[in-house]
Amino acid sequence: MSETRKLTTAIIISLVAGILIILGSIYTTMWGIGMMGGGYGWMMGGLGGMMGQPAYGAMAGTWILGLISGIIVLISAIMLKIRPGEGTQGLRACCIMWGTMILVFSIVSLFGGSMGGFLVGAILGIIGGALALSIRPKG
Repeated sequence: MSETRKLTTAIIISLVAGILIILGSIYTTMWGIGMMGGGYGWMMGGLGGMMGQPAYGAMAGTWILGLISGIIVLISAIMLKIRPGEGTQGLRACCIMWGTMILVFSIVSLFGGSMGGFLVGAILGIIGGALALSIRPKG
């Protein structure tokens, strides 16, 4: 596969991953906290989980981690498209920097409220980041 084609594939996959991670975090927020009123313990009448723990706490704020991760993955994919040469350092340096950002924050998004955009977003982000890291321009 040519380097331009590999870069385009990495960008598209990473853009989709970022969008899925963001949408998953928004969905988690709306469903888990907003619609049911009781956070993650909606099955117990809003009283908490199976053990009656408060629904708000460490789990209620994890959607923020997924949202921030998704935004960073999306911005990194856009920057991979906008600045493929990244100055005088060339294509390889740019792909290493933005590919690493995509890869790291796709993995971080797994710890967010929606498990990385329903897991599909995180997997696509890992694939897109790894693909960007694998680009070795000829020359």
